[in-house]
Amino acid sequence: MNKRYLLLAGIIIALGVGILFMPAKDTSKQTQPELLLAAIDDPSRFLSTDDITDRLVKKDPALMVIDVRSESQFKAFSIPGAINIPADSLLSASAQEILNQKEMDKVFYSNADVTSDQAWIICKRMGMQRIYVMQGGVNKWFNTIVKAEKPAEAAPIEAMELYQFRIAACQYFFGSPLMASTPKVAADKKKVSVVKKKSEAASGGGC
Repeated sequence: MNKRYLLLAGIIIALGVGILFMPAKDTSKQTQPELLLAAIDDPSRFLSTDDITDRLVKKDPALMVIDVRSESQFKAFSIPGAINIPADSLLSASAQEILNQKEMDKVFYSNADVTSDQAWIICKRMGMQRIYVMQGGVNKWFNTIVKAEKPAEAAPIEAMELYQFRIAACQYFFGSPLMASTPKVAADKKKVSVVKKKSEAASGGGC
């Protein structure tokens, strides 16, 4: 069986177990399981790091970038303009107030894809709309934007234009291209936190 489907099945099982312990809620607006499975397999739920970066640079008012890692990881490094809602706080009243803004595109990211996928599934199950996952997470964003690699001289002109965009974006966010080290990733904290901040350059690992 495809490893991707095994991963998704594991996420759904974990989500199902978690839902058993949730407080009783009105389920009338929740997405039905068969529709949820179809949505999970829809690649349009993923947005690229370049697409998100372009919208951040253009100050798109309809974009909300949400870091679902722990507060400590968010403080160590986050994408400029992102807010922090740890995955274990998504169902809190303060988080729900933010996530239910129907006019916004909510884009989740974690270090890679696992935690942000879980966040997406939870929110989709609760019937939320206009939610996405930034593919590759903050690790990919850091490696493509902050540490953009210059293409070979024989590369297509599109590759050079993309490289120039990434360099310009890095300068926009940080003032100059950066070569940053990877800090240690702290363990998640069981704490509700919704934080807005301007991040400093460093990278995180894990998922």
